[in-house]
Amino acid sequence: FSSSPLLHGGKLYVQVLQRNKQVGARGVSRPESFLVAVDAATGKDLWRSVRPSDAVMESCESYASPIPMAGATKKLLVAGGDYLTSHELTSGREGWRSPTWNAAHREAWWRLVPSPVAGDGVALVCAPKRAPVYAMSLETGALVWKSEERSVITSDVPTPAFSGGSFFVLSDVRKSLSRVEAKTGKIFWSVASPGRLMCWASPTVADGKVYLVDLGGTVFVLDAQTGKTLAENPMDADGAEVRSTLSVAQGSLFLRTSDRLYRIGG
Repeated sequence: FSSSPLLHGGKLYVQVLQRNKQVGARGVSRPESFLVAVDAATGKDLWRSVRPSDAVMESCESYASPIPMAGATKKLLVAGGDYLTSHELTSGREGWRSPTWNAAHREAWWRLVPSPVAGDGVALVCAPKRAPVYAMSLETGALVWKSEERSVITSDVPTPAFSGGSFFVLSDVRKSLSRVEAKTGKIFWSVASPGRLMCWASPTVADGKVYLVDLGGTVFVLDAQTGKTLAENPMDADGAEVRSTLSVAQGSLFLRTSDRLYRIGG
């Protein structure tokens, strides 16, 4: 399901969150969702932990990637199947489970795409389609705040970024970018995402700037404090959809387009 593996502390963590029924010839006859840890040096399985859920059909599925919980408590955060859960790094055992974002109608077609992102004591999860985002306590999994219904603070595909006490939420479905306070959900600013095409790549925050990549391969640079657009750079002339997120390393930006890999820096 396009969930990226996590390399952390010499171990490779993989989440497989899949629907609870076989679909035609696809899948297995008795599917279950699970987490697995692999020794990065040898490829040997270290543990496998089943992750149950009362979600149904597509809502069981998750494209999200596991992320490590920062701070003194070393755990893994996993989003999907209508819940955010924490897990022990040594065994995969579940610590806490958040309230569900799918309680009202038990929607069966809410696969999850964005990964969770953590900062300032909370983890942010974007419920699917045009549903709100939910901030959960890293200590207990309890709900701290959520965005309003039909708000621009929503995302179906891009994973939010965290920097300097703020979450930067890029909404593909509302075509907006917003900076919100991590602890409270207070909106500092919200602007229409630049350009005419949708962004499925996640926002990247570095050097006081927010970098967005639209489906046409144009990179937009915005001021992280104000949301003002500073630059616009077409990077792909092929016409194929670009969904890659900008990465930052060694003072440079790295961008994969439809047929090239770029390094941008001093």
